[in-house]
Amino acid sequence: MLFQNVAGYFNRIEEKSSRLEMTDILAELLEKTNEKEIKQLIYLCQGRIAPQYKNIEVGMGEKFVIKAIATVTGYKGNDVEKLYKEKGDLGLVAEMLSEKKKQKALFSEHLTITKVFDNLMKISKSGGAGSQETKIKLLAELLNSANPVEAKFIVRIPIGKLRLGSGDPTIMDALSLNYLEEFIKKENKLYKEMLQEYKTEEEAKKHMKFKLREAIEEKYNIFSDLGNISGMLKAGGLSGLKEINIELGIPIRPTLAERLENAEEIVKKIGKCSVEPKIDGFRMQIHKDKDTVVIFSRNQEEMTPMFPEIVKAVKEQINAKQAIFEGEAVAVNEETNEFYPFQVTIQRKRKYDIKDFSERYPLKLFVFDLMFVDGKNVMGLKLVERNNLLEKIIKKGNSISRIEGIITDDPKRIDEYFDECVEKGLEGIIAKDLNSEYIAGARKFSWIKLKRSYQGELSDTIDTLILGYYKGKGQRTKFGLGALLVGVYNKEKDRFESIAKIGTGLSEQQLAELNEMLGSIKVNKKPDTYISELQADVWVLPKYVIEVNADEITKSPIHACAKKGEEGLALRFPRMVKLRTDKKPEDATTVGEIKKMYSMQKHVQRE
Repeated sequence: MLFQNVAGYFNRIEEKSSRLEMTDILAELLEKTNEKEIKQLIYLCQGRIAPQYKNIEVGMGEKFVIKAIATVTGYKGNDVEKLYKEKGDLGLVAEMLSEKKKQKALFSEHLTITKVFDNLMKISKSGGAGSQETKIKLLAELLNSANPVEAKFIVRIPIGKLRLGSGDPTIMDALSLNYLEEFIKKENKLYKEMLQEYKTEEEAKKHMKFKLREAIEEKYNIFSDLGNISGMLKAGGLSGLKEINIELGIPIRPTLAERLENAEEIVKKIGKCSVEPKIDGFRMQIHKDKDTVVIFSRNQEEMTPMFPEIVKAVKEQINAKQAIFEGEAVAVNEETNEFYPFQVTIQRKRKYDIKDFSERYPLKLFVFDLMFVDGKNVMGLKLVERNNLLEKIIKKGNSISRIEGIITDDPKRIDEYFDECVEKGLEGIIAKDLNSEYIAGARKFSWIKLKRSYQGELSDTIDTLILGYYKGKGQRTKFGLGALLVGVYNKEKDRFESIAKIGTGLSEQQLAELNEMLGSIKVNKKPDTYISELQADVWVLPKYVIEVNADEITKSPIHACAKKGEEGLALRFPRMVKLRTDKKPEDATTVGEIKKMYSMQKHVQRE
């Protein structure tokens, strides 16, 4: 497929704010794409050239992209940079200058998806002496043949600012739309039942689409590669989904915990349960295949080189040829055998000085679940059975151990254990249903968390996405940033809704660091995926998640979270706790969770 057709569809998607309209346009584009190109196209839709777990980034700095634009259009670099400061979007700059080039290309070709993808991949792989010039040349080659609209989107990908507004949920919705008729034929009995229940063909098809979307997401939860999933669907239709299974080296999306307000509610919900300490460290998913060990973060980023002591310990202490398991890694003070706070542990996530920091702050891994062992998917086994398998495969050693907890159905004992954990400086507890399966990528009541609460504060922190920021006033003018506008994730709409403006809990050092971080992802207008009536001084791309504490959730006429009529929900006296570099934007607390927390809070107040 010609890239000019793709750019045309991207342009149409960018102009829409309705997720349904965006899904329809994307589905039309995917339907027209062949098996080979659809993988490449899906990655490009994600603003990438590979699934996230492969850590392959195009990685071009803005100054090199500016040079490529200048080279092709005949304008001086200073002119390109000046226009960029005015427009705030290099894609728009490339589009504008491509329309009025000062020089004509000696040679150009019709760009295809594959040509664009291949050049971007070559840019990502270019390194060593002369690599900067090579990257500029490869991008300029594409821009040389691109029409203005193509140039806009080609430029945005290398700098990570595609801005389509269609995340993974929208891509899965588009795929389910494309294979709906095949699904109805295949599941005709179910479709007839839907017709009887919902009376109209439109409603029946809507619920069938929902069922198919669930089936696609189930596969995505155990095989985090939408490009390959799309290719399998294109090659074999819905039967291609049967070919998708757990694969070593491809991360499984982690199971997530629900919230309840007290121990009595936990026992009422799941009965006798395993109660484990909630450790504030790195959640790791570890894949072992003989002598090969791969470590993924909770947001599917590969971080194996960062933790050499964990890699070594897995090889020595895990008594299985193949295994996929999860644990929480935390820095331990070897002299006192106490956990360091998260602010210390987070220093281990680094690309440089790894040996020095691994010796200074060695990690200990507390394993809490098992998903795969020696060729067998064990996610469908009960928790108690998975725990028994874990006991068998973990050898004694200094770096890896099974997480220790209690099994009880006594709320009083849970409260006592909760207090014991808090006294040790831990976050709280996780209660787990002994009969539950491992449910990838979902937040269910098979796991329930209970965290430290303080009088007058929410019983849990909230993970929010930074939507934008406000320039500092008074003493804060020197930092360029005075307050943050943050939002939570509406999973159903694939949008982020504002919930708070945060100006407290930020040290001078954090203000300076945040100003630098956010300055590299600022945009000249509010992204379409943000729902906010408040106007930030500066909007930023969805990238950074911060953990926030607050006194309570309250009704608000100015915030968009769960808004009905004139009122939404907001955080009262919000304070930043820490930056969560282990979380993606979609890992932010959801609107549904905020509504539940608000309901729980009201219940407590009535009591």
